[in-house]
Amino acid sequence: MKSHFQVGYKLHQQISKALQRCSEAIRNAISRYNTHAAALNPPRPPISWKDITEYSFLGEFDLLCHSRADVRDNNWAKPTFRQAMVKFFKLQRTHEELIRVGMEVRHLWTSIHDEEAHIAKVIDELLISDCPLASELRNQHWSQHAINQLHLHSLEQIAHHPQYVGT
Repeated sequence: MKSHFQVGYKLHQQISKALQRCSEAIRNAISRYNTHAAALNPPRPPISWKDITEYSFLGEFDLLCHSRADVRDNNWAKPTFRQAMVKFFKLQRTHEELIRVGMEVRHLWTSIHDEEAHIAKVIDELLISDCPLASELRNQHWSQHAINQLHLHSLEQIAHHPQYVGT
């Protein structure tokens, strides 16, 4: 009866009709809630269909008052455990990053070798056709080749690192 005074008549009728349309789902939810509420320690009070139909505000659901438990005694709430979990997950990310580095090393190595082979092929084709561009391209390639060799040397050092996980 109290919901009639806090909510306008038309709105109360709309809410009532909506509850009737969803009544089976609501009754199942009430049944599941009552089953779980009885299993809690201490047991929570059961609710009924009548209780639900009389509520007009969410705050009237007394079951929400029992939804907070004291979590301070749980292990995950203690600073030492939280710090250990943070370190564990950072270590997991580190292993993932090592795998990613291995893939990137392989991709860069392949890219450098493919580029070197392609440029050498283009220079050879230009030399055969006696194109003046061939000598200029060869001169430009020398500096790029030197840089590529430095990169390949660095990649080789990474590949020989004891914790390298690439192939």
